Amino acid sequence: MSIQIEKQDGAMLSFTLIGFAGGERHVQLQDLSPLKSRYLTIRAKVTSTDGLMDLLLIENALRNAFGEAVKVNLELPYLPYSRQDRVTSPGQAFSLKVMANLLKIMTLNQLVTWDCHSQTGTVLTQAHNVKPASIIQSDPALSSLLSDPKSVLVCPDKGAVDRCRVIQETLKLSEIVYCEKQRDPATGKISQTKVLSDDLSGRCAVITDDICDGGYTFIKIAEQLQAKNVERIVLFVTHGIFSKGLAVFDGLIDEVITTNSLPQQPHAKLSVINFNYTFGEPS
Repeated sequence: MSIQIEKQDGAMLSFTLIGFAGGERHVQLQDLSPLKSRYLTIRAKVTSTDGLMDLLLIENALRNAFGEAVKVNLELPYLPYSRQDRVTSPGQAFSLKVMANLLKIMTLNQLVTWDCHSQTGTVLTQAHNVKPASIIQSDPALSSLLSDPKSVLVCPDKGAVDRCRVIQETLKLSEIVYCEKQRDPATGKISQTKVLSDDLSGRCAVITDDICDGGYTFIKIAEQLQAKNVERIVLFVTHGIFSKGLAVFDGLIDEVITTNSLPQQPHAKLSVINFNYTFGEPS
């Protein structure tokens, strides 16, 4: 978990966080000097429920310290609970709606997220969503790789089709290789994956999606891509959770690229795009 409070001039506003024995969280702002600008930006990489509570407390502390006149922007690159964007089985919670309601507790000037899992997330939170094509364009190495005539963009499932087509149109890519997968709606487990292409000899396959958790989908796609004679396989995901580690891709995926939306541990196979959203000039 990482939370920073940035002043309009780029300086950081310091604070401390404490966890009490009973489980409660506590925040203490360290810098209470008058602000030169009414605008503050919170950049939050939230990876736990404690982190979510810390975020809510920090915004409240800023209000208490500087008054309602302060304008708070929030950059929340990875939107927690964004994958539970509907109820798929009786007895489940609509987790994303709960998350959106929590965010509404804060009084925000602007909320920004990156490559949100579905449009439902941006509708419920009213967030500005940074498109993955914009993130790709910020990184010359990835842009160059995708634009190489030997490279082909691989779309992992139907849910990623619109996302991949925007990337294709923005970067003017010639083709996309599509895949299909089936899930058990009750468990969420993948029962079948299929790459809809014939021979891909000599190509560099760039699989792209918004999130990688355990990586099972990409492992199965990579196995099929190898069977179709690809020369190299690269995985680009905006949000790298990598709950099973990167060793699960050994022998299958040559390089993994992600962003700094979540904290990452250095790894020989991993490249991280350091991206920050630039909020517009205050009016």
